[in-house]
Amino acid sequence: MFKSRLDRALASIRQRTDLTADIAVILGSGLGDYAEGLDGVSIPYAEIDGFPQSTAPAHKGVLHIGEHRGQKVVILQGRLHLYEGHSPQDAAFPVEVANALGAKTIILTNVSGGLNPDYKPGEIIALSDHIYLPGLTGQGALVGRQDANRSPFVNLTQTYHEALLDLANKGPEGRLKRGIYACLAGPHFETPAEGRMLRMLGADMVGMSTIHEAVMARYLDMKILALSLIVNPVVTDIGTQGVVDEVEIWDVVKQAQPRFAALLNHILTGLN
Repeated sequence: MFKSRLDRALASIRQRTDLTADIAVILGSGLGDYAEGLDGVSIPYAEIDGFPQSTAPAHKGVLHIGEHRGQKVVILQGRLHLYEGHSPQDAAFPVEVANALGAKTIILTNVSGGLNPDYKPGEIIALSDHIYLPGLTGQGALVGRQDANRSPFVNLTQTYHEALLDLANKGPEGRLKRGIYACLAGPHFETPAEGRMLRMLGADMVGMSTIHEAVMARYLDMKILALSLIVNPVVTDIGTQGVVDEVEIWDVVKQAQPRFAALLNHILTGLN
C-alpha cells in the first residue's frame, strides 16, 4: 500500500520535472513564504496523485523543487496534521516523497508554545529531543509499516543530527537554545493542567506537528535538523496568565519571518 502510493506520487511529479533534491525543507505555520525564493518547479499537492491535501491555515500545499542557495532542494510549503483528519502515515508521507526525490537531509520547521519559562515569543529553538504523545498511544507514523528491506523498530536515541545543530549555531541567530518538543494531536490548545503535565515530563515546548515527519525521516536514514519558533507562552496557571491570543501568535510569526529565512539561508549555504 505504502509503495504503490509513493510510486503514483513520483509518477505525477516526473510528468512535470526530472529535477532531484539533496535537501528537503518542510515549512511550518506562517513560514511558507520562504519557498517563493526557490528557482525551479512548483506543483500543488492536489496535482500529485496520492498526495494528501493540506487544509490548515497558512499552509498552501505546494511542492517546490529546484535550486536555492546553491543547493538542490525540495521544499514542502504546507504540512499535514492529525487535526485535519490525516493519519500519522499521511502526515509523514511528504518525507517519503522528498526522500524518493533524492533528499538525504531534512530541515523541519514549526511554531510552538513555550513551556520553558526561559523561552520568549520570537525565539528560534533547536530541537534536541521530543516526546511523541500520539506515537505513545498507537498513532505513530510507522504503525502498520511492512517493508522487507527496513525494520520499523527505529532507534530514536539520536534523532537530531549534531553536526546540523552546530551549523545552525553559527548562523545569524547565534547559538540557539535547545529543547524538548512535545507533539500533541490538536487542534485545541492544551489545558493548564496538561501544560503542567508536559512540563513535568520534561518538555520545553509543545506543538501539533513535526514528529511524525522526524520518525519517518529516521526510518529512511535521513539527517534531521528541527527548528521551532516560540509564538506564545503556554498557559499553566489560569489565575496569573492570560489566554492564548491567536492574533498575537500570527504577529510573532510575521515579525520572525525574515530572521527565520536568514537562518535557513545560512544553513543551506553551509551544507555546500
